[in-house]
Amino acid sequence: MDINKIVQLRLLKKDLPSFKSNDKYWFQPVVISNLNNQLKNLKIVCELISGELEWDGAPTLQDSIDRITFGSVCNLWMYDNEVLGWHWTNSSCVTEDWKSEYQKLKSNEIYIGGAFLSRKNKPSPKSAYYFYRQGFEYSLVKENKDTMYLYSDDWNRASAQLSYRCGFKKFNFIKER
Repeated sequence: MDINKIVQLRLLKKDLPSFKSNDKYWFQPVVISNLNNQLKNLKIVCELISGELEWDGAPTLQDSIDRITFGSVCNLWMYDNEVLGWHWTNSSCVTEDWKSEYQKLKSNEIYIGGAFLSRKNKPSPKSAYYFYRQGFEYSLVKENKDTMYLYSDDWNRASAQLSYRCGFKKFNFIKER
């Protein structure tokens, strides 16, 4: 990981701005216990990614399974009953690929990232904000954590801006190897 090409961010639960959630946007966590029931939705997101992004390292269905087997959680982004994307979390470590440990976390911390929202299928221009804001709160509350970390590639200005809008602040948490 080249820490000179990323923006490192931290969110404290107490710093989440107030927000009125939209019930049409919700999350379906995918973990080992429900993996088989969610394979179709994981495959849909993988296909959306490969259809919308030119990315040699785009996650495959097998990558998704490996990530979940490792202990990362896929939180599918749902609108009504349609899957539109995902974000990933890990409560034990910071990870570059969601299937190997880069750096341990403390018990009150959670790492989040890997966000993708289909540009073609999103229901409104505000969809990304709803998913980001509700996803941050959902993941903090669901995992009972008070500190969340993420990094954004320096080229991904949209992700960083959405994160700042949701209360994140620059904070260097990644140890360089």
